[in-house]
Amino acid sequence: MKRAWILLVSLLGIFPAWAIDVSPSKNTHPNIIDDTPRQHWSLFSLRFGDPKRIDKANQVNLHNVEARLQVERNPFSLASLHDRLDSATLRLTFQVLNKGKRTYSFNFTNAQRYDFVLRDAANQPIYVWSADKEFLAIEGMSMLNPGDCLTFTDVLPIQDLDHPLSPGAYRIEMTLAGYPEVTAATSLTVIP
Repeated sequence: MKRAWILLVSLLGIFPAWAIDVSPSKNTHPNIIDDTPRQHWSLFSLRFGDPKRIDKANQVNLHNVEARLQVERNPFSLASLHDRLDSATLRLTFQVLNKGKRTYSFNFTNAQRYDFVLRDAANQPIYVWSADKEFLAIEGMSMLNPGDCLTFTDVLPIQDLDHPLSPGAYRIEMTLAGYPEVTAATSLTVIP
């Protein structure tokens, strides 16, 4: 009986040794330079790693996002264009407020975060802020917690417009880049 027991133990000890691969040419490190997607399988990825579930979880509920636009110096006086001490600019403040209970992430494909358009009374664009600009191709993301707001401030240079403003009513629209639904607009009155 002792011999059978010793034989069994020695055979069990030898079998795993046959499965060991000791080849020095075997590559055990993943290729981190190769960008081909790999198929990984695990119980965790079945539940939490589904790309459709991740995209759905990261979607922004636009009903919980409010956009606001404020224009400093409204109404704008054309007489201020001749005053050397006064700058002939309009200061625009664009705010995106999260009124929901979740944190939202806004993804941007380049360095542009917003755009604004000045329109005349016939709703024709007079000035488009991004028309003469190039943006770095750097992706970005802004996180917006519940109750917080993203604030963007820029200046509309009145003296640099291709067509001078005349007295009347205008409209300024400001939009979050990549999210055309997140738009705010306000009227601008130009007086002599």
